[in-house]
Amino acid sequence: MQADRFLAGIEMLSLDASIIAAIIIFLPLIAYLNRLLFKFLQRIWAEQESRLTGVRAEAQSKMGRELSLLSEFQATIKNARMVPNCQQVRLRSGAMKKRTDAPANARAVGKPMNQDFCASIFFRVEGARQLDLTT
Repeated sequence: MQADRFLAGIEMLSLDASIIAAIIIFLPLIAYLNRLLFKFLQRIWAEQESRLTGVRAEAQSKMGRELSLLSEFQATIKNARMVPNCQQVRLRSGAMKKRTDAPANARAVGKPMNQDFCASIFFRVEGARQLDLTT
């Protein structure tokens, strides 16, 4: 039964002159449509690709420029933040120097005054002793 179906299918596929004529007509039609449509589409695709390549190259160059500007901006911001920090460190060190120098200066100024005061007290005490001894 299956063999009968197979043989019936082969009989339907018999090659005759109409199929050969269809193949002969079909092949030049494919070649003509290839030249007419496919090459036209290929040319359009190539043109789009070249445009995209140009746009992509331009975008990459702009991106590189913007990245360099961004790094320059970040460096400027960093420097701008460092300047007040350096000034703050300088002011702190100056204040610490004044703070440590102030007691030393006070001692240097106060030492002769203290010695003079001690000497005046000593002379007063000696003067009072001498007065007590004489009276």
